[in-house]
Amino acid sequence: MRILKDAILCAMQRYKHRQILDAQGVSKALDGLAENLKPLLGDDEVTAIPIMGGAMIFAADLVRRLPPGLVMDFIRVQTYGDATSPQNEPKADWVPQLENVQGKHILLMDDILDTGRTMNYARNFLMEEMGAAKVTIAVLIDKPARRALDITPDAAAIEIEGDHFLVGVGLDYQGRYRNVPNLLALETGPDGIPIENEEWKISQ
Repeated sequence: MRILKDAILCAMQRYKHRQILDAQGVSKALDGLAENLKPLLGDDEVTAIPIMGGAMIFAADLVRRLPPGLVMDFIRVQTYGDATSPQNEPKADWVPQLENVQGKHILLMDDILDTGRTMNYARNFLMEEMGAAKVTIAVLIDKPARRALDITPDAAAIEIEGDHFLVGVGLDYQGRYRNVPNLLALETGPDGIPIENEEWKISQ
């Protein structure tokens, strides 16, 4: 495990970055989130639905901290592509089974709530198109600095001030670094693109 973590963090030397939270800090934040969620979920029959793919790592860590008996299903909402900011309107291209949603209390999870477009679409889709009775929103990171819609999470593990480009714990850059156990902020240029370290470029 130590070798894997060292290899992942070594790969991150490609970009200028700083650590926001180490793996132990992330774990502690998830413990707190789980405790906050328990009274919100109560004794309802709950279906836990992460938004693929960023929420998968976060969701796996979170549901293991919640009482047993949850039903798991999934939704995928395409928005980002390879861009560093949303370019298209959200659209679901993978949806959960109807029997897991209709009339049920849904725990809708994502790695980050920033503009709110993806989460707002997913919540409305589950309620209006699939008949969910209730949707409780839980996120790893709440980043209100980028909020474009009036939506807030019911519970968040971490709130981030400012508009940082975050990777790790499910968050990615061009599909990479989701499996980094720490939460990191990449330094970006005026174009919003992460800046590579000069030492790394020379070594290539």
